[in-house]
Amino acid sequence: MTNSDGRLSLLRRYSIALFFVLAMALGGGTVYLVAQVGLPTLMVLAAAISASIAGIIMTAVTDGTAGLKLMLRRLLIWRVETRYWLFAFFFILFAVLLGSIANPLFNSEPVSLSNVRLGFEILPMFIGFFIVSGLGQELGWTGFLIPRLQAHFSALTACIVRAILTVIWHLPLLYYSRLQLPIVSDFAYSGWIAQKGYLVAVLAMTLMFMLPWSIFLNWIFNNTKGSLLLVAILHTSEIWVAYWMLSAGLDYNNLDNYWGYGSIMVLVAVIIVIMTGPQNLSRQHKRIVYLASPG
Repeated sequence: MTNSDGRLSLLRRYSIALFFVLAMALGGGTVYLVAQVGLPTLMVLAAAISASIAGIIMTAVTDGTAGLKLMLRRLLIWRVETRYWLFAFFFILFAVLLGSIANPLFNSEPVSLSNVRLGFEILPMFIGFFIVSGLGQELGWTGFLIPRLQAHFSALTACIVRAILTVIWHLPLLYYSRLQLPIVSDFAYSGWIAQKGYLVAVLAMTLMFMLPWSIFLNWIFNNTKGSLLLVAILHTSEIWVAYWMLSAGLDYNNLDNYWGYGSIMVLVAVIIVIMTGPQNLSRQHKRIVYLASPG
């Protein structure tokens, strides 16, 4: 084995840790520079795409052109069952609608359905969110990380690890959100921290949202032959939450308005795990695992 082969083997062995360190450095580092050095606050949005940047860099380093081509091909997978398209686009809308109707059970704001409207402005919002949060995160968290985790663990365990890592990745943004910076102050979790405290906000974020989201994204990924397109669209569909709450006149910074929605998320995630099994999150397909490209 040459020195080059040895270095490549070492990089692959520690690729998950290196990916996460790089994502944290790019994401948390950008947030720090905005908050402490005075970079334009718009740069906070650049931190959102740090996971995909890290995933692309690590893919290029460990698997070269072949790995990047595989990632691109997975972005082009669109011929999947209709139910996965419907889930990717509309499940979150269903979850937030049903959860919001249950708001009175959680002493949160009642929903006025008469105020709810659907306007064409959702389209540019969806496109923007697809670029920043869909493609900007899922090439890293799902495209790079999940196959490598699933090479060592079950699909469910991979989801749990991903959820923990994404929460840690969000911590700098959560910390600096308390400084009331423009843009960051619109981050819903900052309102949660002000309302309930840091610990409650982080626990709610982890258990009600990050873990269910990880299960949904991985379930789609493993059941669509690794379609990163569908994964990115599912992540983008989170825009329905803000759009619905604003249309219904709900305060999206009020954590109490999320208990019903979060309960639906947890319930559906549990149903998916029970029905598909924790090993692959699929009854028809094996979980997608990382296979190192030669060379």
